[in-house]
Parts: sequence; C-alpha cells; structure tokens
Amino acid sequence: MIDMKRKWMKIIVALCMTFCLLLVGCGQKTAGNAQDAKNGVAQIFCTVRDENGTLVAGGSGSGFFVGEMNKNPEYMITNYHVVETYLSAGSGEWATLTDGKNEITVKAYVDVYFERDDFVQANVVAFNETADIAVLRLNTPVDQRVPLVLTEPSDDMVGSSIYCIGFPGLSDNALIDATSQSGLNDMTVTGGTISRLLTSSGSGVRRIQTDAVIQHGNSGGPMVNEKGEVLGVNSWTVSNSDTQEKNYYACSISEAILLLNQNSIPYTMSGAEGTDISMPVVGVVGVCVILVAVAIIIIILKNKKQHQPDALQQPVVQQEVKQQTPAASNPDDSGYRVQCTSGALAGQRFMIRKNTPMILGRNSELCNVIFPETPGVSGKHCAVWYKHGKIFLQDLGSKHGTYILPGTRLQSNQSIEVKIGDGFYLGSTQESFVITERQGH
Repeated sequence: MIDMKRKWMKIIVALCMTFCLLLVGCGQKTAGNAQDAKNGVAQIFCTVRDENGTLVAGGSGSGFFVGEMNKNPEYMITNYHVVETYLSAGSGEWATLTDGKNEITVKAYVDVYFERDDFVQANVVAFNETADIAVLRLNTPVDQRVPLVLTEPSDDMVGSSIYCIGFPGLSDNALIDATSQSGLNDMTVTGGTISRLLTSSGSGVRRIQTDAVIQHGNSGGPMVNEKGEVLGVNSWTVSNSDTQEKNYYACSISEAILLLNQNSIPYTMSGAEGTDISMPVVGVVGVCVILVAVAIIIIILKNKKQHQPDALQQPVVQQEVKQQTPAASNPDDSGYRVQCTSGALAGQRFMIRKNTPMILGRNSELCNVIFPETPGVSGKHCAVWYKHGKIFLQDLGSKHGTYILPGTRLQSNQSIEVKIGDGFYLGSTQESFVITERQGH
C-alpha cells in the first residue's frame, strides 16, 4: 500500500514540475536579430527657425530607443553632434544669434520621425560632448517603436559580426523637399566585424573600431550584434587621403549607460529581460505547489498512523532551541558612504548604492540627497555612483561648480573616479563631503 502511494506521489510531483517548466518556458523572451533592431530606431531632425518659421539651419541623424521591455519608450540615445545645433541655439528657448553684423531671433527644435508625416517633438535631457553621446526625451511615450536591449562590449567580441543601423545621408534632403521618408524600410543595415576595442588617450572614452561602413545619416544609430543587442552608438569615419584607408568608429554603449544611470533613466541589459509570465500562469503554478505540499502531508500523516504502537506512550517533547541569526545585509549596498562634514547636511551619512546613482541638489523631484535653499548648490548639482568596484563623481552642469579638495573644479558634466578619504565640495568649502566606508556589519 505504501509503495503504491509513493508511486502516485512521484507521478504527481513529476507532472506538476513538468507543467511548471513548460509554463515558464512559454513565458521567456526569445532573442531577436539585427533586422528586428530596426523596430527600435528612428530618424532625428534638428532644425533652427526664425520668428517667421523660416529654416535657418538644420541637420539629421539617427537614434534608438531605450527603456523597460513591454512598455512604450520615451527616451532615445543619439550622437551629441546630431543635436549640437539645437543646444547651441538655445535648447528650445528663443535665442538671439549674431554673425558679427546682424542679429536674428531663433528657436531650435528636435523632431523624431517614424514616417514621413508621423513625428513627435523631443528635448535633450543629458549629453557628453567628449563621448559624442546625447539622451533625448520625447514629449510622450510612443508605440511606433520599441526599446532595444543593451550589452556592453568585451574583448572576446573582437572579430565577431556586427551591424550598423540608421538612415542614409541622403535623407537630409527631406529638410528641403521631403524626397525621402523616415520609415522602417528606409533604414540601411551595414554589416561588418569588430576590429578592436579602444580607450581614447586623455579623455578615457571607450570606443569600437569596425570595418562596417558608417555614413553621415547613420550617426546616432545603434551598432548591434547578431541578436540585435546594442553594443555602441555609430559615430564617425576617419580616412587617410594618401592610402585611401578608412576606419569607422562607434562609441561604446558603456558611455551611454553612464548617462542613463546618472539621470535615473530606465533601460534593459542583455540577460535582464527575464520571463514574461502572466498572473493566471503564476496562479496555476501556485496551485501545483500547494497540491504537491498537501499530498506530501497526507502521506506522512498516514504513514505515522500505521507505525504507531498499540500501547499508549508519552510523547517526547523536544524543546525548541532559538538561534540568533544576523540581520540580512542590503544587497544594493556598495559598502561605501558619502559623509557630509560641513554645511546644511553636516553630520549625515548617505549610502552609495550599487544600482542607483546618488544625485545631490535642491530639486526634490530630480535628486535623492536634497538640500534646503542653500547658496551655491544647484537644483541638480552633482552625482556619485558605484560601478565595477569603483566610485565616480560627476558635476551635472552646476552653476557654482563641483570641486575636489583642496580646490580642483570639475568641468561641466566631467566625471572622475574618487576613493576612500577623497573630499569634495559644492560651490564652496562650506558644503563639504568625504568618501568613507560602511561602519560595522
């Protein structure tokens, strides 16, 4: 009898486990390819117009969307040089330009096109001129495109196949007579291989060299692997007129990820897509687990009853021994702290998290270390974040500057590595901080 019960128990467990695995397998996302990545790319037009709406200057490029999977995206990555005209002409506000003789009042626009007559406006929310990276935010999330998955390039990828996606340079004609369109079928996909990974001397910007042809219109578009995952941002061509040799470069997606982290912009990394299991599926899996547990309990109770002796025995009561277990540590704790040594937040310590940058400033909507109305501190002043065991500090375009003690001012949007014991201050030494370690366990 007992053998029969055990047999049925094994059958029930096997069926439930098989069913659960099938459900999970059905919910997993499948890898895409380079052609699929076109669904996350759009054309960007940057124009400058005067008070009468007359076109004064303009240019175009490509860009791609980032965000959480299965959600309509609202953020894009492109090259800084694609939107440089927009930034230099007032960043969307009316501005007065002069050529030394005449003055003209103008306003700049960034439009993201999905088709010839289907576009939305966007603005620049972050940029790194040295890395040639900019992040755009659309006025509203869109369903015409999807966010792409990011993956950081590594040395073992040298020699592997890649694809550069974007719109051909001739698409600039659209600024004049709209001879081209901005749809999915108008993109070009250029194949090649990764020649090498390099870090630019002086700036430290990480780049990818390739033999895949990158044209002007491709600027800002994604360089993807065979799965359609973004490795870099197409940037520029370097040619030698004597040898007729040409080299093509993309900025590593690692540089864009830094900007995204600093501005708390969502994105999806390769391997982080997870599974897509609906609530009904979760409910079925839960019922399976409960049924298995109930079956186990019934069999255990019946087996105990069958093995009880005829004579009554006093039950043996085992005294429960309580053990003290240490409190679980915060998995997001990097082990480092920012200690305020003087000023409005003097005496306070702030955790440097592994996955969330620390933004210091007065704007409570943009920052997570918030100052009161403090002279010398901007709305979004600077950022501190953790990556690969290192700590970084970046000025976020503050008016009065971010300084490394004893008094070296960071350039606007410049980031540097800092270590334990390094001090910095915001605006003046009155608002000073130091990098420390976590105390205790």
